[in-house]
Amino acid sequence: MPQASFYFNVANREQALCQLVGKAVKRKLATGVVTDSETASQMLDRLLWEFPPTGFVPHCLGSHALAAQTPALIDHRLEVLLPRDVVFNWTSHIVRTDMGIERIVEIVPRDDMALRQEARTRLQLYKQAGYEVDFTDMATLVKG
Repeated sequence: MPQASFYFNVANREQALCQLVGKAVKRKLATGVVTDSETASQMLDRLLWEFPPTGFVPHCLGSHALAAQTPALIDHRLEVLLPRDVVFNWTSHIVRTDMGIERIVEIVPRDDMALRQEARTRLQLYKQAGYEVDFTDMATLVKG
């Protein structure tokens, strides 16, 4: 059964994305990050070069010549990312559920009510599409 994982109570959404993408790559999962635009993809590409400051997450844009050999891809075109073991949704809409994606990850900020409401809407749509949904409270992880 496909899975939708929601990480909520996130203090810094960009930092959480970098950490979670890094963990997925470390687990040797083919990882994708789908964005709303080419500009957003380029911004995340730069961010993954900077974070973590003492590490490196091997990644590139989906259109890069080395994309087929790179563990993490970023692109605004979902079809360019596939196949991937896990896809992080960095958009404001639901990731198409008819593309054979086994795991979709959503990162929900603590303080942005609009993004939280959009995530609630996507949650319902994933459930309707037959995804098993799980939740991780990032505030609890940080305290523990």
